[in-house]
Amino acid sequence: MKHLFITIILFVAASTLMAQKFERSVGVRLGYSNGIFFDIQNKDLSSYRFMVNWRDGGRQVTAMRYFHRYKLDKLPKYLSFYYGYGIHAGYSKWDQYKQDMEHGYYWEEVSAPVVGLDALIGISYDLERLPLSVTCDAKPFFDFWGRKVFNAMPLDLAVSVIYHF
Repeated sequence: MKHLFITIILFVAASTLMAQKFERSVGVRLGYSNGIFFDIQNKDLSSYRFMVNWRDGGRQVTAMRYFHRYKLDKLPKYLSFYYGYGIHAGYSKWDQYKQDMEHGYYWEEVSAPVVGLDALIGISYDLERLPLSVTCDAKPFFDFWGRKVFNAMPLDLAVSVIYHF
């Protein structure tokens, strides 16, 4: 009887460990805009992503909302599709060729603030036994100000590794 009771307790404890709610995630994004991010998942299968990324010699902070689509008919069960939108703010740096009467021709490092809009579309592979996901996504963005008054990047492709907890 004692062994049966211990077996039942272990079985219930193990089943609760397998049924964790993954409501938060951290990840690393490797692409044109490299970055690290933190995700918070809502109950309606949408998530908020807060990312610090670096590109064009500068840093940006991005806030996004994206939506998950699981178990689509044409995808295997461990693949999911996601899409979303967001905003970013930060700065960019670049070297600019200048000329004046005192110094002649020279290069000067210039920086400018950047504010813009983002979109996100991607596919995620969720590992079955580990709380990890590998994603491939495109994050097109539009910058206002910065090096140009309006800068559009239609294809910012990246691969990410995400740990869920």
